[in-house]
Amino acid sequence: MSIPKPNEINVHDSLDERSACEHFLGKNLDEAELLFRENSIFYQEDLMWMGPVAFRYYVEAAIRYIHSDNATSDCEMISCFAVILEFRLKYESKELVPVAKRLTSACAYVIEHWSRFDISPQTYGDLLARYTKLQQTLAQIDL
Repeated sequence: MSIPKPNEINVHDSLDERSACEHFLGKNLDEAELLFRENSIFYQEDLMWMGPVAFRYYVEAAIRYIHSDNATSDCEMISCFAVILEFRLKYESKELVPVAKRLTSACAYVIEHWSRFDISPQTYGDLLARYTKLQQTLAQIDL
């Protein structure tokens, strides 16, 4: 997969897509992962709104970040990542097919390493159950 072009990040010329383009355009996965390391809560929002081709590329940088030691105690990123996946599944599930296996694996990783993220049920509700459902749903679209 190659670095997304401007029209693959900014599909509908919305303000959110333009912002994602400003942040991610021309960045490879290593550079994009550095954005998440710098300020995951700020840059994760771009994953919600960028076009599906760009999402399929840059979600890998987010997953790499989640796997890194830098994500330890980053409960906000884990919460937001679930929201992004739920949103994408609701509105663009067919666009996730090419990366469904990788997203399923990412959900399994979060579940398996749950304690590492210091997620408070009082703040985030039953986020673990949401990840379990995401994992199951993504596994089904990968068939």
